Amino acid sequence: MIGLGSCLVYCKVLLRSLLVLAVLVLGYVLVGVAPASALAATRDIAVVRGMDNGVYWNSYNGNGWGSWGSLGGSTPSPPGICENAGSNTVLVIVRGTDNGIYWKGWSSGRPWDASWGSPPGGGRTIDTPACAFGGISHADFFVVVRGAGNELYWNAFIAASWSGWLDLHGKSNSAPVLVSTYSTPAGRLDLFVQGTDNGIYHKTFTSGAWSSSWDSPGGATPSKPAVALYTRVTGCPSACAESDYLEFVVRGMDNKLYYNDLDVYPAYGYSEWFNYPLSGATLFATTPTLAPYANGCSLSLKSNCNSIDALAARGTDNAVYHNTFSGAYASGWSGWDSPGGSISNSPALAYVPTGSGQFLLLVEGNPSSKLYSNTVTGSTWSGYSSVGGATNSDPALVAVL
Repeated sequence: MIGLGSCLVYCKVLLRSLLVLAVLVLGYVLVGVAPASALAATRDIAVVRGMDNGVYWNSYNGNGWGSWGSLGGSTPSPPGICENAGSNTVLVIVRGTDNGIYWKGWSSGRPWDASWGSPPGGGRTIDTPACAFGGISHADFFVVVRGAGNELYWNAFIAASWSGWLDLHGKSNSAPVLVSTYSTPAGRLDLFVQGTDNGIYHKTFTSGAWSSSWDSPGGATPSKPAVALYTRVTGCPSACAESDYLEFVVRGMDNKLYYNDLDVYPAYGYSEWFNYPLSGATLFATTPTLAPYANGCSLSLKSNCNSIDALAARGTDNAVYHNTFSGAYASGWSGWDSPGGSISNSPALAYVPTGSGQFLLLVEGNPSSKLYSNTVTGSTWSGYSSVGGATNSDPALVAVL
């Protein structure tokens, strides 16, 4: 893969541990650092590339931020982050300065790993790697990367073995987007990419294998899509039934925002492209961000409900714009609101586990590159506050439940 030739083998590598996080301390040591303090669960974790290209992290507990700590290492690309809600596990994944693929893990009650791990056989990428937990147990760890020739490859730690780097038989002009669909019976994963023709393409991982071919909703985008899970429960209380959708928003070739959805359970199929719910706001050369309200709707509530997906985008005036989706198809968008401000890159957005229906925004200020946060409930913003530190690329943010 990506010019490594025989160093990548298409065979499974048996590891001594059955735990994904144990792998993180067995791999190649990029930089050794003292472990950060252990954290309690239920918070948001942010990771950024510093102005020195170092990797730094912080956490938000619903009342305020901690202080920035170094994870060691260095990256030329924005960091990636993913979490396993079932075990309160977070993994940060980065492209190293040697184009290698490295990660560190944290989970509730334990500190960050002291060293960076790397998959057996290494691997190389030219962009931010995508990661997600999925599979039938929801504990398997998946990685998708873009190679030197834009080729797409994947690797996964499944049932105590690595799959080895395997070809996804497609190419992308930007970083891949990988989404876990936890509530479906098969523990499905969905991969969305911007093709080399700027088309939007999609593959699924179910029952231990990727779909044999790519499907597409049509349309085109000059950057990667934004994707989030959306859930609706109907028929309660007598016969509660869950329906899951993947909502996705893209920047069109005309810089306008377009919306579509993919039914994933129990049915399957795309809707159609809509612009009118999102009209009136356009993007600069950045990517929109979608974040789900993870606890917003489930069968356990025993009542009819719709979950919430929040959208943040950078406008042509560099301000942040926000919209929420909580209904059926295009009519479910609430309308645009804005906390103002001026940003330099794509915004990061995540649900706040300690606040009902609240979302946390993290941005790079323009032109200072300093980091600022804000929270929104519905369309009501708390106001910007400084987080300290600075970045020169998109921040990464995830909710830990």
